[in-house]
Amino acid sequence: MALRKISGWLLSASLLLGACEKEDPVSLLPDSTQTGQNTGGFLLDGTAYPATGWTGSFLGMAGTIPPLEGGYDVSALAPLPGWQVRPEYSLSLNSARGKKQVTVTLYLRKPQVGEFLLNQDTGLPPLAPDSTVVDHATVYISEDSSSELYQTSSRHTGRIVLTVSYPDAAVSAGTFEFTAASTTNPSKTVTVSAGRFDRKQ
Repeated sequence: MALRKISGWLLSASLLLGACEKEDPVSLLPDSTQTGQNTGGFLLDGTAYPATGWTGSFLGMAGTIPPLEGGYDVSALAPLPGWQVRPEYSLSLNSARGKKQVTVTLYLRKPQVGEFLLNQDTGLPPLAPDSTVVDHATVYISEDSSSELYQTSSRHTGRIVLTVSYPDAAVSAGTFEFTAASTTNPSKTVTVSAGRFDRKQ
């Protein structure tokens, strides 16, 4: 009888351990590579969001949102009079789970290899004057007919680590994590963790 109890306990422990391993959300994200594979992803409040992009419609027209957008600023558009050149690096990771679509955007003024702290209040491009925009991250969440934008600030902080930065080859890679608050209701926050990207423009 004792042997049966021990065997049953070991079986239950084994099943529980297997379930825990399967539930690790980080395992659902792509590996942190640095070779321009155009992959990425993140955890949003503990749920895995690999960068997959999505297909949808706007004003009756079908369109496809790619997994990754942007990177180094290669725009030839002139800024408004009195404004300086727009950001040197702005990367968006697009993901969808069911009806929820999530876009994380990372913004860096000087995309050099290193760690960038997201701990200042900032304006948001493209409408904010250039002098008010500093390193930051945003999360845009859309589900059904509602949407909300979250951003980092001096109260809701994080970091971006750029591990690869080759502007001439348009290749960049790194990791990120941060908390962000709603721009319309600052009491609402989201946490982004285990973020990674590997971009080739």
